Amino acid sequence: MMKILLRIRAAAMLLGAFVWDLIAASLDVARIVLSPHIRTRPTIAVVPVSVTRPWAVALFAYFTSLTPGSTCLHVSEDRTRLYLHLLNSDDPEASAARFKRLYERWILELEG
Repeated sequence: MMKILLRIRAAAMLLGAFVWDLIAASLDVARIVLSPHIRTRPTIAVVPVSVTRPWAVALFAYFTSLTPGSTCLHVSEDRTRLYLHLLNSDDPEASAARFKRLYERWILELEG
């Protein structure tokens, strides 16, 4: 019973993190698009993946792709890395760490 409650909590937190990130990223992309001078720093970030189950890796990739301004380009064959295209990032490592903090931590709890 306790395991089920922890997974429900993790699912709720994952959804909340996504909604928060969706709003913040949408505003950031809108600011870029509506700016009279579009100045972006597109980059490719490599995100090391700690989740192990195929569905968990796919869920992590989906959440990163659903966030405005980022797209998962590729999942490594061994499913240990995501390659993300970011519309605007000064620091790819910090961006990768942010995605791990926002999404992967809760997906790890869902994995059990």
